Amino acid sequence: MTLAEQFAKRDAHLPKPKWVYGDRVFAKYLDFPLVGMVVRQNEHGVLIHSDLPLVLEQETRYVVYCNPKTVKKLVVLQD
Repeated sequence: MTLAEQFAKRDAHLPKPKWVYGDRVFAKYLDFPLVGMVVRQNEHGVLIHSDLPLVLEQETRYVVYCNPKTVKKLVVLQD
């Protein structure tokens, strides 16, 4: 049995996440819009690494948990 099969068997009872590592998304964090990359999704929300820093009350954040309802796939316009 390979590792992939072992992990699939171990996680068979878990729901499949909508967002996976590397997905480019648009989201809102405390009513602030942000664009970034999904790190992971779990029961707390979607962990996103923001492209630009978020400065809130003299604290700089790059990685934040967002509500899954505010996360949308980033649409890239081609020339």
